[in-house]
Amino acid sequence: MSAVELKGVEKQFGKTNVIRGVDLSINSGEFIVFVGPSGCGKSTLLRLVAGLEEPTGGQVRIGDQVVNDKPPSERGIAMVFQSYALYPHMTARENMAFGLKLGRMDKAGIDSAVNEAARILQIEHLLGRKPRELSGGQRQRVAIGRALVRHPKVFLFDEPLSNLDAALRVQTRLEIARLHRNLKATMIYVTHDQVEAMTLADRIVVLNAGQVEQVGSPLELYENPSNQFVAGFIGSPSMNFIPVTMVGQGVDGVSVTLPGEVTATVPVIPEAVETSGDRLVLGVRPEHLLLGDAEPGVPSALIAGRALLVEQLGESGLVHVRLEDGSTLAVRQPGTVLIEENQPVQVVLPLHRLHLFDESGRSFRRQRAALSQATDRSTAISAA
Repeated sequence: MSAVELKGVEKQFGKTNVIRGVDLSINSGEFIVFVGPSGCGKSTLLRLVAGLEEPTGGQVRIGDQVVNDKPPSERGIAMVFQSYALYPHMTARENMAFGLKLGRMDKAGIDSAVNEAARILQIEHLLGRKPRELSGGQRQRVAIGRALVRHPKVFLFDEPLSNLDAALRVQTRLEIARLHRNLKATMIYVTHDQVEAMTLADRIVVLNAGQVEQVGSPLELYENPSNQFVAGFIGSPSMNFIPVTMVGQGVDGVSVTLPGEVTATVPVIPEAVETSGDRLVLGVRPEHLLLGDAEPGVPSALIAGRALLVEQLGESGLVHVRLEDGSTLAVRQPGTVLIEENQPVQVVLPLHRLHLFDESGRSFRRQRAALSQATDRSTAISAA
């Protein structure tokens, strides 16, 4: 296990800046996930750590060594690719052993390493098969085993589950989580799948246009995003955003006008630069909204609308509500939703669940009581 540190790392392809001055410290034994939209630079950043790309500027450190000038073979890393990259003419055992043979390890040592990795990954019965005889999930486990036998300082995963179907993604994700728990190894994982990021990561790094927007635990990013980009990217379905107008501020928070001329006081810390009449953006997650009546004892704002579309998902339903100003809200409801399209509905917005952003997208800091209440409720729901 080794720590990884990036200091002012930059990468240019021609005149295009792909990575822009990234500073990041990854602790030994930590599971870090890079997420972001397509083209944000997450795979390029992983390749810079691996040595498959050379940084234009800055420093990459693995353990106590600066590795900018070291080839991948000397960095103590092992990488698992999206495409498996298995040799089709070799058996699973031969694929897993190939790197060790190149390193001139003796046969007994190779057999011991391969057998141990196969035991950990529960693929002993597959070692005699060639890739064409394996399913996608089995091929990916062989690829992980090929990395595992090298006992690397750092494991690197580049969207390893993208080629698997939904059921196999869940199964393999659980196996990777178990592997990290047992090995306590440093792992850096790139994905566009938020479920993978939220369930696997100790910390998530959210990237946008080659820059780090926020680094934090999954719950921290979910409950307390630093800006509108992070708020909209983390969570599925994504956070609802409603344009609002500020009408005042005080010790209870910032008061804004919602669609339908409804006034609500959002429990955030007022910023001196905001003044009445300023255009702001209100954010709220679909799963935090209710239809009907407010919960007793929970301060809420109520706004009227009509059901535009109802999506039945089985365990829950998504109701898309059109508000009076023409904007829409997605509302997640548990179980089967008995609401018809174009039916009038009342949307309940619990005030402690609301986020507020200025015109630049910066998030207002939430008041401690509101943040604690939201976190306590999320923890209670997760425990249940």
